[in-house]
Amino acid sequence: MLPTWDQIQRSAYERWERRGGVHGADQDDWVAAEMDLAFQLNYRPAAEYPLASAEPVLVGARPQPGCRFCERGAPRAKFTGPRPIVPEVVAATTLRTGEICDECHEQFEGSIDVDFARFWRSLLEAEVGGPPPATVSIGAYKALVRMAVAIMPARELQHFADTLEWVGNPDHDFDSSLFGGTGCLVYRTHAASEVPWVSLSRRTDPDAPLPYAVFVLVAGANVVEIAPPLCSRDQDQDEAVLRLPARSFTTGFGGDARSATRRLLPLERSERPRRRGMRLFA
Repeated sequence: MLPTWDQIQRSAYERWERRGGVHGADQDDWVAAEMDLAFQLNYRPAAEYPLASAEPVLVGARPQPGCRFCERGAPRAKFTGPRPIVPEVVAATTLRTGEICDECHEQFEGSIDVDFARFWRSLLEAEVGGPPPATVSIGAYKALVRMAVAIMPARELQHFADTLEWVGNPDHDFDSSLFGGTGCLVYRTHAASEVPWVSLSRRTDPDAPLPYAVFVLVAGANVVEIAPPLCSRDQDQDEAVLRLPARSFTTGFGGDARSATRRLLPLERSERPRRRGMRLFA
């Protein structure tokens, strides 16, 4: 569903009013209003959590622990205790999950989370004048998908069976043959977020040519947006091109309010032969 001209005009005018009626940003107001309205019309929040809070937040607590990734429960799998959902390279976090076994946690911590930490540090280095990353590694991308799965409401997991298997596959080079044009949107906000947070949104219109789920990680001035791949609800879209929905992520107050800058980072590619029969996103 696309916003109408009247809806965009009204929203852009409201943005202008919130900026105190300061002139000179009419184009930014219009583009930001169109992007944000398009997202609001097509998505609803499925989960949203701050990374840091006064009390620890536990996602997926249940009497008999089970792992979302290998689907084993106790006593077949060992569960020492809740684990952080987002690596602490992003921020000190009190957000944890009780639905990951020790074996899966150790596998991810020693592989895809290492790749993600390298990617996140490259974003921080770019803030102080370093070269921005040109791509995102498959390992880092898998780590972001792992975070999305960790906060996902249990009722949604049925649509992501292939996703769970893919995240646990350590052969990233072979996996890269699945991807064509896939990547993540990276935003740099005008003002840093005071509280880091994560969210997962779900598509409301089954026929909209948009990914079924969209995950966002926000910390400081950096925002990373992905669509968890291999969702059965997306494969129902036939050959439709599913693109990540861009947003404004406007920060600042009054006349200092501005939209974030954004770039689409493609995945690193492998030279290994391309597999057929599976499609992620364009």
